[in-house]
Amino acid sequence: MKSTCAQDLFAINNHLSRYPHGMSVLQRYTRSLVIAHMASTLFMVGMIWTIHYVHYPLFAHVGESTYIAFQSEHVNRIGKLLLLPWLIEGITLLGVLILAFLGNRRDLRLPAFLNGVGMAIALVISGVWSAPAHGDLADGFDAAIHDRLMTANLVRTLAWTLSGVCAVWILARVWSSEIRNSRITAES
Repeated sequence: MKSTCAQDLFAINNHLSRYPHGMSVLQRYTRSLVIAHMASTLFMVGMIWTIHYVHYPLFAHVGESTYIAFQSEHVNRIGKLLLLPWLIEGITLLGVLILAFLGNRRDLRLPAFLNGVGMAIALVISGVWSAPAHGDLADGFDAAIHDRLMTANLVRTLAWTLSGVCAVWILARVWSSEIRNSRITAES
């Protein structure tokens, strides 16, 4: 029997309701979660723009005699650099999505959803286009493959930029609700 997305969310919600301390931990640390998410996402946005505008265009200027070693070093070093922030971005986005769709932060639903769409696009492009292109370029520079990499990376860069805008939007929503709640508490 196939399950629908709604059924899956209902099952997750039921599971979390058995462990209310799990949701309360997310709610208690919402600000920290959102700050970590925004910081990791904006780091990734800065990296992808640097890669797209500076690093990838330089691939065409490396030279045939050193290109294979250069490409190998690029893949090795960039992977090590991006592993932790990308992991933090994904885990914190999952926390934000849980708060937005299963918790009490319905005001975060639209920016969290759009953030998830941006991250999903970036992941798909990374896996389907970018990684295979780097594999093909490992044998030597090829202008046609490089052009495909640049085109796919532009879409990935724009998707990550959407995620960055949404991460700031999420933080702004959390901050404004905290300010509003502190004013209400102060007036009471």
